[in-house]
Amino acid sequence: MSEMLLSVLLSKAKGISPEAKYVLVRLVECGLVAGPICSGVKELAGRFGISDSQMGAALNSLTAAKVLIRRDLVSGQGRPKRQYELAPGDVEQVGLNDVSKVVHARVIHHLLKHESKALHLSDVAMQQKGPLEGAPLAHVRASRKQGRLSVVNRLLLAVLLCRADRFGVVRDLGRAELSRLTGLSQERLKNRIRTLLDSGLIRAYTPGATGSVIFKKTKSVYYLNLHHPELNCGQRVPILLVSVDRVPTEDNDVDVVDGIFKSGRELRSQLTGEVRKFFKDNHEQGLAPFMRGRLDLYAGYLLSHHWSVLGEGEAELAQLIKLDLLGTPDAEDSQRLATYLCDQAGNVARGVRGGWFQGKSALIDGMDFEGLDYVLLPMREVAYKSRNDRFYPSRAVLALPPDDVVCAGKLHVVEFGLGNQVKVRVFSSLETVSKAEQYLYGLLTPPEGELSV
Repeated sequence: MSEMLLSVLLSKAKGISPEAKYVLVRLVECGLVAGPICSGVKELAGRFGISDSQMGAALNSLTAAKVLIRRDLVSGQGRPKRQYELAPGDVEQVGLNDVSKVVHARVIHHLLKHESKALHLSDVAMQQKGPLEGAPLAHVRASRKQGRLSVVNRLLLAVLLCRADRFGVVRDLGRAELSRLTGLSQERLKNRIRTLLDSGLIRAYTPGATGSVIFKKTKSVYYLNLHHPELNCGQRVPILLVSVDRVPTEDNDVDVVDGIFKSGRELRSQLTGEVRKFFKDNHEQGLAPFMRGRLDLYAGYLLSHHWSVLGEGEAELAQLIKLDLLGTPDAEDSQRLATYLCDQAGNVARGVRGGWFQGKSALIDGMDFEGLDYVLLPMREVAYKSRNDRFYPSRAVLALPPDDVVCAGKLHVVEFGLGNQVKVRVFSSLETVSKAEQYLYGLLTPPEGELSV
């Protein structure tokens, strides 16, 4: 994929609509930066798989914003053809964005070039329901009825992919910046993120911390689902590791953060009590989801770099944690809190590591656990039979070997039953796993409402 296209994706929308930004990206893909494009609205609409009215409105928006320069070309009878070229200032701006760190260019190309996929699906529909009128646009419209992604959602995903790491996780893109890059208002962006969560294209989302008196401002985190058919184009995808209990036990009825924030839990140490009081005094109890996300990040660091002896990484992790805290690194309170959070991250890491072992024996054959890097997906509290009995049934992890090592992104599930019974299941494709099971495993975010087993 051309660096110009990626650079346009990472450019501000400059007051244009998301639909107009999508059209701009596709025009750049067709060579707009190199020179003018001569085409009519209907021709471009058919080429990009959108309606004539959408295309006309997008071109008008780009012209009004002085992003495009439009000229009429008179040639014989009939309506004049039109020529579109990128404004000189925008040509210069395109080259300013650094795209060297984009690791999903192939996926972005697959996502944006959706017309051929739409036509293929509607060809199947034609065989079942008879021919459609006005191909190819009628084919594209028919495919939308089958749950196809809108162009705005494709644009949003493409921008997120530009900033995603090799696991598909986006950690450095705040909502305000995401709005500026896509042209979506804050409210529309919120609704679009919810839509992508419901459709399984985003596995999970965790909020950042903006008003904390303890932590520095931290951006939200998006976990993109690289296994989804819209994002999977044959590239290497993460291995999925899941450990699951289907009933509450004394080991899964609370998590580490419950011990910090919730009253009524047994205090295991004086320091736990002091930390709880510290957070309560500073009105930080609403930070529980954020805290889970940070401890997961810290635990993933330990598992990735110090799998065999987690304790060897505590000193360097404590230094990283201090960078997240508002206090000066050498302040006594910051040091004590960093040490405490490092200990809790170690507890999370040990719990994750133990999910695939029985004693010292690995439950998954052929897995080089020490040679993998890890990202922990957020855990969810689940209602068991009644709202009064709640627990954390699953821990899901994304794992990848070094870049030069081939891996198959299979799903491995270790299910612990009563009486120390263990069942290991391997899935080569998530298409064979129901959404209900993926919700339980923590691989997807359930629709808003209660998740229960």
